[in-house]
Amino acid sequence: MKNILIATVAASMLGACGFMTPAKQYSGDVQEASGVAVIKGFVGKPFSDDFHTTIRGYSKLDDAGSGEQKQFGISGFTDYPREIHVLAGEYKVQIYCFNGFTSYRPTTNLPMQVGKTYLLKCEVHGGRASVIVHTSDTQ
Repeated sequence: MKNILIATVAASMLGACGFMTPAKQYSGDVQEASGVAVIKGFVGKPFSDDFHTTIRGYSKLDDAGSGEQKQFGISGFTDYPREIHVLAGEYKVQIYCFNGFTSYRPTTNLPMQVGKTYLLKCEVHGGRASVIVHTSDTQ
């Protein structure tokens, strides 16, 4: 019983670490919410068919080719942030969607504007995942 308790606590701590990645993904001083674009993953209701969404990484796209790139987490673990803050521009965002033991890894291109929040939600139909983006003003 004691070993099960220790394993459960250790697994909980490792799982929580995935959501501790700093939100700030740009150089320089910390900007207020009105000066950055916020990318958030959707958190589904427990025991529902909703897929939870976290962020695996991103690439900033620019006219000269590939811009900055960032990958989060460790392969085999769901060590990905649920929210990041970036500067304006176009990004290719890599998502990790999961519900129980089922997971998908779709990508989406997003033109990001400062002062906006982009909530990313996974929709799964026929074994294929797509990313639905809900945009709102950052508060």
